[in-house]
Amino acid sequence: MKQFIFKIAIFIVLPFLSYAQTTNFDQKETVIDSIMKTKLVFKGKKPVHSFLLYGKNNTTGFEINKGVGIIGRNNTPVDENYQYNTASITKTFVAAIILQLEEEGKLKITDKAIQYLANDANVRFEKINYFTEISIEMLLNHTSGIADVFTDAETKFNISVLFHKKRQYTPQMLMDKFYKYKLNEKFFNKPGEGYHYSDINYMMLGFIIEKITNQSLPQAIRERILEPLKMENTYFEYYEPIHGNGKRADSYLNRINMTKNINTSYEWAGGGLVSTTKELGIFIEALFDLKLFKNEKTLEKMIDITATKKLDAHYGLGLYKYDFNGKTFYGHGGFYGSILAYNPADKVTISANIGQAFAPFNTGELIQELVKIISNP
Repeated sequence: MKQFIFKIAIFIVLPFLSYAQTTNFDQKETVIDSIMKTKLVFKGKKPVHSFLLYGKNNTTGFEINKGVGIIGRNNTPVDENYQYNTASITKTFVAAIILQLEEEGKLKITDKAIQYLANDANVRFEKINYFTEISIEMLLNHTSGIADVFTDAETKFNISVLFHKKRQYTPQMLMDKFYKYKLNEKFFNKPGEGYHYSDINYMMLGFIIEKITNQSLPQAIRERILEPLKMENTYFEYYEPIHGNGKRADSYLNRINMTKNINTSYEWAGGGLVSTTKELGIFIEALFDLKLFKNEKTLEKMIDITATKKLDAHYGLGLYKYDFNGKTFYGHGGFYGSILAYNPADKVTISANIGQAFAPFNTGELIQELVKIISNP
């Protein structure tokens, strides 16, 4: 689904709680726990019933893994092991597999996507403007110009979902919506000449992965990432059985409990993974430790934002470049209030979820505050 925006374009120096550059890890954890609890909102139009956080500073040795709040539907207290819908953070997994396939010589990201999708039943490519000009790299960094079902036909799609709350989608069904809404005729830019975030880009990448690997996308993610990293609490929701502890936090869209009421199988390659904050931390640390790639140049390619920076965006290949307190982080957000980011210089990780798409507070300021506490010596 569309990415969750943490409003990080404008950074404010806040009067942070007094933790005085302490090296006392217990004190740090106490401060963070207090901050998390103050963000819980159990009533109103935009409830935040739970807050899950994993933070790690490999330089200082500080690590925190915490969950506060409740499951919205039954008031059960949550803990750090609760799983949640990661939404668009899934895109980073998909991008990593595409780059693995390039390392294996099975594709080049400069290849035209049509080379792999010409005979794919999900993609009626001849009806998509400019499709023959779109490269795999353009799908990865959202410069293809392809429209998005979730944002460019938001009202129509949301009405369809609300009238069919438990409908099980297939990837082809979502693509059928793309054509039904005539989004194939609505291009935002010529390929490579603009930036427009679209889940359809990652649907296409999912189809390419399935074509090349002869596996389903969930199988490919499991065999290439989840199993090697022993991510036992992570799975592809609605396309795999539940894995792990089965403890699930709720995700909200304003007052709508999406986890309880809506089948979100339409998210697929754009946002279908369920995980925990710690396991996402394991993933991004492994990514930057080259446990998923053979070549450092592959990672350099993934974090390169040259193509989108000139278009007023900061998106590489499945990763955003963030600036938190003057430090460079790479990662991704998720629609239901998630952030995953890593600072390779200081080896700092933050992975968080508030379970609310539209928070009743400034999430950008919140992330800045938490990152500063985790990062400081």
